[in-house]
Amino acid sequence: MFAVIGLGQAGSNIAEEAQKQGYLSGAINYSQKDLDSVNVSHKLRLLGSEGVGKKRDEAIQLFQAQWEDALSFIKDNFANAQVIAFTFSLSGGSGSGISPILLEVALNTMPDSTFIALPIIPEVAESVSAQINTLKAFEELSQLSIATFPIDNQQTRNVHPSIGKNMLLEITNKSAISLLDTISSYTDKHSKNGNFDKEDLLTILNNPGIGLISEVCIAALNQSLTLTPESVAEKVRHSWSNSVFTPIESNHISKAAIIFDGQESLMEYIRHDLIFTPMPLELFDGNYHEHTGKIVSIITGLPWSLKRLYDIEKSINTRQEQLVTSGLDSSFQSKVSSLNQQQKNTDRKSVLDILSKYKH
Repeated sequence: MFAVIGLGQAGSNIAEEAQKQGYLSGAINYSQKDLDSVNVSHKLRLLGSEGVGKKRDEAIQLFQAQWEDALSFIKDNFANAQVIAFTFSLSGGSGSGISPILLEVALNTMPDSTFIALPIIPEVAESVSAQINTLKAFEELSQLSIATFPIDNQQTRNVHPSIGKNMLLEITNKSAISLLDTISSYTDKHSKNGNFDKEDLLTILNNPGIGLISEVCIAALNQSLTLTPESVAEKVRHSWSNSVFTPIESNHISKAAIIFDGQESLMEYIRHDLIFTPMPLELFDGNYHEHTGKIVSIITGLPWSLKRLYDIEKSINTRQEQLVTSGLDSSFQSKVSSLNQQQKNTDRKSVLDILSKYKH
């Protein structure tokens, strides 16, 4: 059902993790060395540079003459996938630069395919240039009519404050693909108590805005506390804050799914009206009995993650001296506020119109 395309080195590493789980995967990059380092089914080397570092504008400029090659690469190798997930780092140059462009071109030229974005947000402690690239790319992504699931390295850092960066990225990548694999796997299962099928999942994934996937075991909860509908609901909501994806910032959820997998006797403790306040506009559920007792949440259509972006902007402000000495644009201070004015224009656009937005 899913295909995963990684753009840039970080995105390609997640695509490789998806390949290990049996998913059709690909990588797009300017760097041949980075492409050689990952094991995916299909690779596209963009020309003009052996990697652009964190020079996002350079990646965008070079891509203006190569978008057709990238689009053909997707059509030739991934058109049969029901869902095509683009994953990329927001902090680097290649992924953050070309992904918004390629996503918008693909959305407008492949209307029968479902696209989702899995952008990777850097830790707050990463460099100023990484944080600025993140805000710029996030602003462009916010203008696209697409479900976006931000993978947040800071979430992993909060849980594992002392691990090295390589281990942090490995944990993050595996966690994100594992959750994606979990929701996909349930669409192939059958249950007498209600199925979560492929059409349900496609409906949720075709809902623009911020999305989140989380998982929690309520059987473990039963060992330490008296199990009640209220305690289960609290545990599910808590999982939304602890997921590898950026925590949600709004209770007004438009579309969601709750998948339960456990003993039938535990189903009486699952109350959707306690988990969601208010209830989503559209709610799907599935009930299975292969696990000891876990609940998987899928949420889409949320407002853009402004608090997380304000944290990034704050980290830039606290390092003004570094910003000036590195020669970066210190006037870049108000990008976050423009996300509040996000407009979701679903009209089909010409490729030239799309490309012209990204020229500098």
